[in-house]
Amino acid sequence: MTAFFEALLANPAVILTVGAFVIFFLPRHLACAWCLLVTAFSAIKLYTLGLGEYGALHVFGEQLTTVRVDPLSRIFAVVFHIAIVLNVIYAWGQRDKAQNFAMLAYPAACLGGVLAGDLITLFFWWEMAAITSVFLVWAPGTRVTYLAGMRYLAIQILSGVLLLGGVALTYRETGSFAFDMMGLRDADGAVKISALVMFLAFGIKSAFPLLHNWVQDAYPKSTLTGAIILSIFTTKLAVYSLARAFPGTNELIYIGVVMTLFPIFFALIENDLRKVLCYSINNQVGFMVCAIGLGTINGAAGYAFGNIIFEGLLFMALGAAMHRTGTSKATELGGLYKTMPVTMALCIVGALSISAFPGTLGFVTKGLIIDGAGEAHLFWVWLGLLFASAGVLEHAGIKIPYFTFFAHDSGQRPKDAPLPMMIAMGIAAALCLGLGIYPDPLYALLPDQAAIADYHPYTAYHLIEQLQLLLWAVLAFAILILVKWYPAEVPSTNLDTDWFYRVPGRALMSWAAGASRATWIALWGIFSGRVQALMARVYSVHGPEGEMARSWPIGFMALWTAILLALVLVISFIA
Repeated sequence: MTAFFEALLANPAVILTVGAFVIFFLPRHLACAWCLLVTAFSAIKLYTLGLGEYGALHVFGEQLTTVRVDPLSRIFAVVFHIAIVLNVIYAWGQRDKAQNFAMLAYPAACLGGVLAGDLITLFFWWEMAAITSVFLVWAPGTRVTYLAGMRYLAIQILSGVLLLGGVALTYRETGSFAFDMMGLRDADGAVKISALVMFLAFGIKSAFPLLHNWVQDAYPKSTLTGAIILSIFTTKLAVYSLARAFPGTNELIYIGVVMTLFPIFFALIENDLRKVLCYSINNQVGFMVCAIGLGTINGAAGYAFGNIIFEGLLFMALGAAMHRTGTSKATELGGLYKTMPVTMALCIVGALSISAFPGTLGFVTKGLIIDGAGEAHLFWVWLGLLFASAGVLEHAGIKIPYFTFFAHDSGQRPKDAPLPMMIAMGIAAALCLGLGIYPDPLYALLPDQAAIADYHPYTAYHLIEQLQLLLWAVLAFAILILVKWYPAEVPSTNLDTDWFYRVPGRALMSWAAGASRATWIALWGIFSGRVQALMARVYSVHGPEGEMARSWPIGFMALWTAILLALVLVISFIA
């Protein structure tokens, strides 16, 4: 029992989790201040731990490592703490206890996942992340959000079930619960079933192609702060897990490239700008997945760090506009630069950074991935990543600020963002620019220090390559706008692969429910008919008019008494 409590106290995620439950007993106006204080305690605990393994437990004869701080887990843990602080400041004054609880408990679960040194601990925090995050989807309290939350929860639980199956299969094969590199194939090149099941579990949470719709379905239906928090943690926990278990897996290269490409086309025609940013999540995670496949773990971890900051900044800026106008539709926004200039400027910083403009955080991290594809001599992969980078500029770097603050004039003249929102966005923007100009502190956190030692982002080659890419992408956007070939922003619902489970899937479920109901009615009719026939037979024998109810002669009863006594004597003799 002492070892158990020591393991708990060694985990920064436990500090955040306990702090989240305390929120229910605090006055509402103190919740955000408490969240900042608890986050500070967790960060201090992480710093004092240093690199190493902590919180060892022995369960059923197996050793579990509940906390492992190494260079890979550390960079994710650091940026998770930064993200929590930004979210708390952005949501300052929020009085909803369920959201305040999830604002700590959900990041705590993801933090616990990246610090897990064994698969059992990973599974526990994996499921905690699913359960706590759904409260952010349900927060608006409408039927639409309830249904979206149930779909979201079903998919996340499916990921957890697959993970548990993968854990069991891995233990049967290896006799260990260690969470380390496992690879998708064995020494003979055959796919390992245990690894494949684990791969699918991580793939669902990473939003692999055809498994991605839960992001667009759930995230935009959350609250302003809820969407920001959701956009950060779940997919990054999955990216970390892939980087830990499947580095250098060739299949991830092509899965990642597809992930970077297909969201671009959906984002270009989408009217809801929060959904545009959700497609951007798919695109950005694709770069990280591709980097893991290439074995460029520095690129995956560094870009995950940067994406949490600059994509979070874009979500914050759009959330501020939505807070003031009540909408995130491109057709209902525009012209806000006149009264929201600070939010506009901060949004442009995020847009430049996600587009990897020189001098920003995106530039000093995305180059690691594209260089990795070039060094591997994968021309088509390299070309696909360049095309996807141009697409990022089109849909996230230009479309978000352009249709939110410029484009047509919506006639709305709202005030600029509230002060807490401005402070959070200002800190994020400062990180985007500061680490973009001087990336050494970030590079010092990257897992592979030997590989990063010779990397210099501001070489002539990198600058010319990126500026050419950005210039041609901006020129293409301008021409498409001028000749009116750019997809018009119209109120609409765009179909994605979720159509298969929303339309034919719903019809199939309705048919299955109807068939089950008819089968049950038929079987119940047969059963109830047989029961009624049996009861009628019993009644005919034992009822008032039945055979057993008539008078019996005294001699007949005496005969039966003698038979029973004889039977008792025989049994007694045998015994």
